[in-house]
Amino acid sequence: MTSSSQTEHRYKTRWTRGRGTNSFSLCSGVVTQNSSYAVHFCPRSAIRAVELVNCVCNMGSLPKWEIGAYFVIWIGVSIYGILRVLITSLNVTQRVMDGLDLGTWPLGKYKDNGDTEWTLWIHIFGPQVLIGLIGHFVVTRICELPFLGLIQHRFYACAVYTAAFLYYVIGLQFVAVLLFHTVIMYVIARSRVTWFCWLYGLMVFEGLTFEPFRTLQLGDHRNQPYYMPHVTSVTMVTTIMRLISLGLDLCDKEVDKQNEGERKKREKDGQREESSIFESLTYIFYLPTFFLGPLMTSEDFKQQTRQNPRACGVADLWGFLVSCARYACWGLLLEFIYHHFFIHMLQRTFFLFQSLDMWTLGAIGFLQCQCFQLKYTVLYGVAGTFARADGIVTPATPKVIAVIYAFGDMWKNFDKGLHKWMLRHVYIPLGGSQRGLPRQVLSSFAPFLVLTVRGGGDLSIIVWAGANWIGVVLETLARTAARTPYLQRLKTKYAPSDASERRLVALFHGCLLAPAFISMLVFLGGINVGRIYALKTYVIGFPLATLVTTFFMYCRVQGIMELEGWEKVDSEKNVEPKTRKKE
Repeated sequence: MTSSSQTEHRYKTRWTRGRGTNSFSLCSGVVTQNSSYAVHFCPRSAIRAVELVNCVCNMGSLPKWEIGAYFVIWIGVSIYGILRVLITSLNVTQRVMDGLDLGTWPLGKYKDNGDTEWTLWIHIFGPQVLIGLIGHFVVTRICELPFLGLIQHRFYACAVYTAAFLYYVIGLQFVAVLLFHTVIMYVIARSRVTWFCWLYGLMVFEGLTFEPFRTLQLGDHRNQPYYMPHVTSVTMVTTIMRLISLGLDLCDKEVDKQNEGERKKREKDGQREESSIFESLTYIFYLPTFFLGPLMTSEDFKQQTRQNPRACGVADLWGFLVSCARYACWGLLLEFIYHHFFIHMLQRTFFLFQSLDMWTLGAIGFLQCQCFQLKYTVLYGVAGTFARADGIVTPATPKVIAVIYAFGDMWKNFDKGLHKWMLRHVYIPLGGSQRGLPRQVLSSFAPFLVLTVRGGGDLSIIVWAGANWIGVVLETLARTAARTPYLQRLKTKYAPSDASERRLVALFHGCLLAPAFISMLVFLGGINVGRIYALKTYVIGFPLATLVTTFFMYCRVQGIMELEGWEKVDSEKNVEPKTRKKE
């Protein structure tokens, strides 16, 4: 029996017609090229690989000299701009001394202290959090000792430890408020009214912006360190997102309980039907993801905690140490950048920042975006490392922003936990892409509205969310329009080859990538920073700066497309030997 027939026999595969010789098919979980069929079956990763490969590779490959030119321009311009930022930082050190701290040997003499979030969560409050995480790790390992018999209750012990740690670090009032919100949301969820859960969550959000509700929730910090208001505010925002997820998932469970047959079947199989208040508290008071995330939905967390517990072995401990060392190296890299590239201080020195040329400005923006991604790679990575030691798999760390070119991928690949939260609780309940284009546009607007409320309605967040939503809508409309018969005829007439289609797609994304870049800088640096980039790109520098920026973004998109194609070919080569070995 051949490989494909074995697969058809084993998985009862459903075959559908592909796109000719350039399409891809799956045979026993392997992506194979030059097939006229596509198979839809089992491994989720393989199906995702087919989708991505078809997106890139069906556009056709370009001549090698053209691809080489795109890479040379993309990499060359990036390196040139980064060198200009380094030279500028060295030349203006004396002019921005007020915004610099003394550096740490051997990283450098001075350090940019403009990233207050990194300074707070790593250098100031970070050591306390790290001690708390180590204590959490020790408590979990003690509960896993066989002679104690507490392995089934280790998450309850961790919740008690987290509450005690918060009482010591922040205060009793903050812990009491969290307990109060959790109990109230648990009671509200019993009503099976989802909009009631949303209403309560949004009311708590708004309470953070008005007095005296803010002080009632976060506490009086007059006798506490100066950074504590920021810590409690950020932590409360993250907790409210978890509370909303808790309430909505409990509402779903209450609806499912109406099916008596399903309920009895689950009880017979030994599955718990509903969450207790104590299990809900373990979700809210889970220390590794408590302060900053990554965000997990209530259902994902509880499904993992209900699995058969397994003690942490030697191999797990070694993997834990290796992962900690890896994220420590990423943190050192970010520290090195802040010791030599004063990107935040250049932005804050407004008269100096607006006098810089476009090459330097573009490189500053590029470095700021990469540092933002690297910062959350460290923060989410450390949290995920401690969670994996407990058997909890958190959402993956952010993807490198430099290799993303689509609005739809830009934000969902950065915070994957938040993206999944939005899909489960906002986008899909509103209809998503299954109820027509108008409903899809509305469904895509709602997540950005929630993000705006989550950010306190700040103008920079409103601009960022609005620009991203418009970009997502334009990409959706473009994909829909590309499938119409009229545009198909135009494509056949003016872009008959797959290579021509790829160039048109790259040009479309290249034109959108510059506004996406500017909106990200508005989010990171504020309205004034974004205004400088927009004016120099589209007003003062028009048309030369506009054309040069668009052409560079076009080269970047072409390079990313080629990298995605290479990545899929490599994944195909890695999957095929494993599949053959199993056969």
